[in-house]
Amino acid sequence: MHQTSVLPEISSGDAAGADVPQAAAALDIPGLFREHQHHLLRFVRRYLKNNADAEDVVQNTFVEAMRCASRFSGMSKPSTWLFGIALNLARNQVRRNCGDLFDLVDESFLEQIADDHADPAKVVELRQIASTVDALLDEFSPKIRLTFDAVLDGEITYKQAAEQLHIPIGTVRSRVSRVRAEVRLQLG
Repeated sequence: MHQTSVLPEISSGDAAGADVPQAAAALDIPGLFREHQHHLLRFVRRYLKNNADAEDVVQNTFVEAMRCASRFSGMSKPSTWLFGIALNLARNQVRRNCGDLFDLVDESFLEQIADDHADPAKVVELRQIASTVDALLDEFSPKIRLTFDAVLDGEITYKQAAEQLHIPIGTVRSRVSRVRAEVRLQLG
């Protein structure tokens, strides 16, 4: 970012200079730029966490400072006034960035993704079933549990489970069938 090109030359013979209060007339925006640009950039970067946006905000801070120099009252140090402008611009940038993150969604779309299991009674019932199945699996031998766990996720086929466990595919099928039959019996 080459910020020096943004600042126009301010001459002491500026036509608006006659109406500017004494504190505002004493402002040296180019001097403030040279002295505080790096501090402002660090300050704004911490707030925005985005280099490009931070550089834009710092650049706009000095443009805004020049535009509003006549309103500087001298009640604070020029650097404090400058950091206040930067903070306001950074907040505005955050609001703009947050608005870009979200798309408006039609309510009919939300109905399509509604969770059918959000019913508290259904959630309790599913937890009880899961607890019963976990307790039941603990009763099986480690070989049967391992076989059932291998195919439970549905990520591998019976054939792949047989290859991983070094057992015949028929053994995988019978172990899984045995667990399912016992679960059905326990859950009614």
